[in-house]
Amino acid sequence: MKLASIPLTKERKKILAAGAIVLLLGGIYRFYPDIRAMVSVSDEIAIKQKQVATYAGIAAQRQQIEKENAFVKRLQSQTEARLLSGATTSLAAVEIQNILNVIGTANNVKFDSMRVMKPEEDEKSGFIRLPVQFSMNSGIVQLRDILYKIEASPKLLIVKDLDASLSSSRGQDALIRSTITVEGIMRHAGAKNKPLSPKKAG
Repeated sequence: MKLASIPLTKERKKILAAGAIVLLLGGIYRFYPDIRAMVSVSDEIAIKQKQVATYAGIAAQRQQIEKENAFVKRLQSQTEARLLSGATTSLAAVEIQNILNVIGTANNVKFDSMRVMKPEEDEKSGFIRLPVQFSMNSGIVQLRDILYKIEASPKLLIVKDLDASLSSSRGQDALIRSTITVEGIMRHAGAKNKPLSPKKAG
């Protein structure tokens, strides 16, 4: 037995469309909690991933800062070691004189005179500059070596002033008369515990 086909009139099409919409809404209502849960989980994962990325960035910045701090501390320690260690300006000046005498002896040069000049204090920076002036007669090679060894000294010594003139002309044995001012740096007594500021010191 054949089933008779039912003609689709406008009214029936409307009824079918309405029924489909009702079924769709019913399905959404039925599975809404599951759908909502899936969306919530997806959002939560995205939030967690963003948080992880943020924490990773903070950790990387912290590691970089720690590296920079370690470098600054090493630099400070190295610079501190090059400052004059005398507890007073007189003892620090003696330290400079001893270094200069060792350099002169190593280059077979005897200083004609050596005097400690007035210290230059800067309480704001926490440093004291100690100038020591000496005079000598030497060959050009000796003068070069002495200047180099002063600048290369384990202590922070600076050639502040150099006045040189030809003392006698004997070819390669020509003597040069030099007056040299060397400056060392020490901590101010009231600034022993302050952070080091090499830029102000140098």
